[in-house]
Amino acid sequence: MSFGAEELQERLGYKFKDIGLLKNALRHRSYAYEKYTGNAYLKSNERLEFLGDAVIGLIVASYLYERFPDLPEGKMSRIRASVVCEDTLSVLANSLGVPNAIKLGVGEYRTGGKLKPSILADAMESIAAAVFVDGGYESAKEVMLPLFVKLIAEKSVEVIDHDYKSILQEMLAHLGDRPVYSIIGEEGPDHMRVFTAEVVSVNIGDSIRATGKGSSKKDAEQAAAGAFIELLKSKGLV
Repeated sequence: MSFGAEELQERLGYKFKDIGLLKNALRHRSYAYEKYTGNAYLKSNERLEFLGDAVIGLIVASYLYERFPDLPEGKMSRIRASVVCEDTLSVLANSLGVPNAIKLGVGEYRTGGKLKPSILADAMESIAAAVFVDGGYESAKEVMLPLFVKLIAEKSVEVIDHDYKSILQEMLAHLGDRPVYSIIGEEGPDHMRVFTAEVVSVNIGDSIRATGKGSSKKDAEQAAAGAFIELLKSKGLV
């Protein structure tokens, strides 16, 4: 099911002053060169993609700098690189329904362009740039950062030797609460299993829940705890 820029902006939770910027962000070069002549490169999302790469990089880097005040540059770089990459950007694009909104040329469409991670990742960067140009850095941060917080929590477990489960246990104890974990999914072959854990709290309950993935049940629970901590902070509960 395809839809337009208007529906995508609703999914982003941001209303554009100039919806043309979002339409531009969804216009792949294959479509632009089929539909326009002369200045077709200006009609594609390539220039926005260039800017969006920097915008997302700054948003994530700033968050890491503030969230982990004692973390050295090397580890921050590792987390950023694992979050701001083609794989994760394409996953985010899929979660927003970008494949249903992107404009592709006939040839690219027929060869499955809507599902190509490189095209979707580029579109995600272009969308970030469109919000930035339309509403400035704070608007771009407000729209994009929530999409990355959970990913950052998951990836940071792999880089930082933090016991997020203990931290969450302590945080909730101060609120007279405690976490409850469950394994809600397994995937992959036996030698490369990926587990998905979910955590909720007894008193807050289903109003706040978080999930995380890991190569073991323990790692998955740690990632879920890290994501839950970020949710508590975003809601001003800790």
